[in-house]
Amino acid sequence: MLRFLRSKQSADSEKLSDDQLLSRFQQSPQAVNLTPLFERYLELTYGLCLRYLGTSTRAEDAVMDIFEWLVKKLPEQEIKNYRSWLQTVVRNHCLMQLRKEKRDSLQNSVEFDVQLHDMLHQEGEDDRQDVRETALQDCIDQLSQEQKQGIEMFYLQDGHTYKSIADHLDLDLGRVRSFIQNGRRNLRICLESKTERTNERE
Repeated sequence: MLRFLRSKQSADSEKLSDDQLLSRFQQSPQAVNLTPLFERYLELTYGLCLRYLGTSTRAEDAVMDIFEWLVKKLPEQEIKNYRSWLQTVVRNHCLMQLRKEKRDSLQNSVEFDVQLHDMLHQEGEDDRQDVRETALQDCIDQLSQEQKQGIEMFYLQDGHTYKSIADHLDLDLGRVRSFIQNGRRNLRICLESKTERTNERE
């Protein structure tokens, strides 16, 4: 269940509107003053995070991150409809998290390009791209079916995240994450092997 520490709202807090609770917090921006308003939409926040991020653990972590962000940033905001504004904040937070994860994974994949560049550094410029693509495709073809499909969707097709791949293949998010990570590791091993063989021939 949610790890957010839920408090018992006072009768006064329950009677106050969103605008009143928001105004009270902005006048005295302490976490304890935000809690009643945040808890009012806690289930909504958690549900949106779960929808985007796929697992309860990641959703709970996101809820805590959003609460901390609100404590810092909410005093500066001009808000007409808190519920609608909060939904936008939650959606943006989750999308940014997914983009960050993809950027981190793509950063790891840069090693592939470095290895291929080292392997092919004596090739002519006109031939280099074709040879690079052939080497990479050869390594991809050696992956298991799941790893190959995941790598191709995640790296070679636009717009895919772990979650979108899981939805497309009707698989658990953790399983998708696992076979993409394993596929990336196997690709690295394959490319390193090609580099070693090329260096031996030289």
